[in-house]
Amino acid sequence: MGLKAKIGTWWHTLREKVAAAKQNHRWVRILLNKYVLVTLLFLIWILFVDKNNVGVWLRTQHTLRRQRVHIERLENEIKSTETRIEQLSSQRDSLEQFAREQYLFHEKDEDVYLLR
Repeated sequence: MGLKAKIGTWWHTLREKVAAAKQNHRWVRILLNKYVLVTLLFLIWILFVDKNNVGVWLRTQHTLRRQRVHIERLENEIKSTETRIEQLSSQRDSLEQFAREQYLFHEKDEDVYLLR
């Protein structure tokens, strides 16, 4: 028995089993409908196989969310920096204190001790 005959026998047996299942079960009849099969294949293709599938879409959404949070954090830092600049430029004493604390500025005759 050749390969072609074996495949033909297998195919015939499969078709008989499908026909029997269609007669006995309502859900099998619905699922084996050609329109349902084409729709399911289309959905599988769109959801998993296509280059713009669900995985790509979810990764893109996650990246977008992370970037929005990062932008919000940077905007808050900008606001706080602008507030700090406004405070420092409005008073000479606060600018001097900031320079001494942050950049260890000192006058010629002063000694600076760091305590950490």
